[in-house]
Amino acid sequence: MSVGNDPGQQRPHGEGGRGDARLSRSLVADVRHDADLDRLVDLLPGRWSDALLAETRFHLFGLMNAIELAIALHVTDADAEQALARLGPGYARTAIEDELGLLTPDLLAHLRRRATIAMLLRQHGAASPAGLSLLAGDAAHERYADTLASLAIAERRWCAPMLLAAPMRPDLPAEQFHDLAWTVAALMIRGCELNAIASGPALVKALARATDRLIAQHDEGQGAFALAQRCARSLPADMRLALAPAALVEGRLLLFAALAERETGLPLDELIDALTGESDEARFALLRMMGVDDAVAFAAADMLTPFTGLSAHGDAALAAFVEGYRRFETPRAEYWLAARVRPRALGSRLAHMAGTR
Repeated sequence: MSVGNDPGQQRPHGEGGRGDARLSRSLVADVRHDADLDRLVDLLPGRWSDALLAETRFHLFGLMNAIELAIALHVTDADAEQALARLGPGYARTAIEDELGLLTPDLLAHLRRRATIAMLLRQHGAASPAGLSLLAGDAAHERYADTLASLAIAERRWCAPMLLAAPMRPDLPAEQFHDLAWTVAALMIRGCELNAIASGPALVKALARATDRLIAQHDEGQGAFALAQRCARSLPADMRLALAPAALVEGRLLLFAALAERETGLPLDELIDALTGESDEARFALLRMMGVDDAVAFAAADMLTPFTGLSAHGDAALAAFVEGYRRFETPRAEYWLAARVRPRALGSRLAHMAGTR
């Protein structure tokens, strides 16, 4: 029998076993996050194109500008108000350049998804009314039409001119909003200390209270992600499948992903990452599950080339994509989906056993 202090090769899982695998995955995730932070400030080339970098920074700075203004407005302590006035507007967006470690992996991933969606909307002339012609005259779908209009307005805000000093409505999901709000508050407090403007428990208490008030008022239901999900929930399955190709053709990646979420049961974030990631298999599976034909699949592949790397290989790569899609039949798509909707604990054990063969 082996005990806890046995050498690794004597333990049941042996050298390179489950413990090492978990550590390796953690290290890979940490290294990837550090690399993405470096790319955010143009220190490294990589899977982030120049356009995506610019769009991500625009979203990050715009959101920080808005949150910084809102925190200042919620401060009720006179001394803290004076300190923030001396600090000047837009401090957080400049300070974050030297404190990138404050950006968590989840927040950075969300910003990248927002930037991806916004890039496609800019490419297609902002948000167009995907599939509204399919609903014309159908009073039963008025709820969808109203929510879609709200979604289009929310997405259009993401496509404003890239003025880095301007605020952007902080329509983040709750977790990301809390994350960024406390980051901005910490930067403001540190800025006052570094510039010898103010310091001490009173300043920290005043900004913490202001940030708490701001977080308490946040309504994630008015954000684009939540509105897209509400659109998808308001429609029956047959209408979701009818609208999905229209959403793709019109560059409405968020709406398409929300429709796919209802059909597949996969989380919205995971679907956006699958559509814009490195795996053609994931794209094939999602397009097939949503009943997308070859022509729309070609249009989707062409639209997504800035994120998938297909553009580096020209038209031949797009032709190969469509040929691969034709060979990717529904049973393979269903198998791909089944592997992702099973419980995570089961999936990790099956993956481990597959890796030990």
